[in-house]
Amino acid sequence: MSRHRRDRRVVPLAGPAGIAIVAAGLLIAACGTSESSSASSASSASSASSASSASSASTAASSTPSLPAAGPHAVGYRELTAIGAQQRTMTLRAWYPAVPAPGGHTPPVTYRSPNKFDEQITPGAEITSIGAALVDAEPDLVGGPYPLVVFSHGYALSPIVYSALVEHVVSEGYVVLAPEHDEIFDGSLTGFWSSLIDRPVDISRSIDEAEQLTAPGAALAGLIDTERVAVVGHSYGGYTALAAGGARYDFDAYQARCAPLAAHDALRFFCDPIIPHEADMAARAGFDTVPTDLWPSAGDSRVDAVVSMAGDAYLFDERGLAALDVPIMVMGGTVDDGTPYDWGAGLTYDHVGSDDKALLTFPGAGHMLFIDACDDLPWAQTSAYADALCTDAVWQRRPLDIVARYTTAFLRATLDADPEARDALAGPQPQLDGVEYTTTMHATRAG
Repeated sequence: MSRHRRDRRVVPLAGPAGIAIVAAGLLIAACGTSESSSASSASSASSASSASSASSASTAASSTPSLPAAGPHAVGYRELTAIGAQQRTMTLRAWYPAVPAPGGHTPPVTYRSPNKFDEQITPGAEITSIGAALVDAEPDLVGGPYPLVVFSHGYALSPIVYSALVEHVVSEGYVVLAPEHDEIFDGSLTGFWSSLIDRPVDISRSIDEAEQLTAPGAALAGLIDTERVAVVGHSYGGYTALAAGGARYDFDAYQARCAPLAAHDALRFFCDPIIPHEADMAARAGFDTVPTDLWPSAGDSRVDAVVSMAGDAYLFDERGLAALDVPIMVMGGTVDDGTPYDWGAGLTYDHVGSDDKALLTFPGAGHMLFIDACDDLPWAQTSAYADALCTDAVWQRRPLDIVARYTTAFLRATLDADPEARDALAGPQPQLDGVEYTTTMHATRAG
């Protein structure tokens, strides 16, 4: 793939129609929702024209709905096990297109995961999330095999806290496998460095497991197309997606980035737990000596596309990010203190080697914009981090509608090679409050 840079085009998304335009306009064809399945290309183009010509009155960001309408597929859910990094047993959560329940009703489901936080931070032995899926449902083979999305959660969290986004992606015709990364947060940062090495291995093992699951006679036989694979992740999961896509460590640049920081600088949070462990990381990765210059890639050649949401990019820096050349969508908030924008989303978009890349910027947004609403996360409301998890000064309601639609449109454009989805992402955008969109993607056709 050529790595020549295309001209950057920035399209601010602001205006009165907000999510209504997304629901009825440009991205509806790309997202493949049930409403769009019967829409013609002509009506999609007409909607796009209407979106681009809407008036400029403002709408409050808090009016953003939490999610778009579900796609045409019922969502099934199973808990599986696989062998992850360091040969440990790894819980692998599978969401997949399923045969609908009688009457088409999908009841609420309570997902459960071990609590990876110290109980003084988050009480209880487990955390829960309220979703909507059919547990152990029969796979729907009619539209299959479906592309594979491997989802990587934030540090010490769980895939279940992203169930709204994951369920929506599956409803649009994808299989999601989500490993439970093995890590604990007890107020110390001692596990940060080892997770950096283990997480990309978990992704590759998840793809290995997908190949087994879809084999004849297996639990999801014929359901998964492992020739079309994307990795999606948030926070440390965004880092994981970048690594799986081929980004390479540049420890010299990383150390140079951290060296000028004063001892009390908050950014040292992203340096001190990792830099002293360079030799430990090399040994855990199986190297005899610490690599000089760029580290060998931990990427998986089966990965065709990446979505990084507030993903940590500072270990790769400019040269390491240039090694990632698969299509990528990046998302981040400008006041993120969990992964600062200039160390995460902005750094990623500016320096990845991908010809096809897109960036969604949420001005004034923080780090936890991508998890489920806290109404569906009972544990979050009693956590010591409740404010960080549940509130945001600007985005009073999570813009999961925007995140879900753009994620799905990107998957359609890359994994499905859908020209309408690509044209939607490359062309004039629907007007959304308080969001900026930047892309190098070009439409497949003129006009």
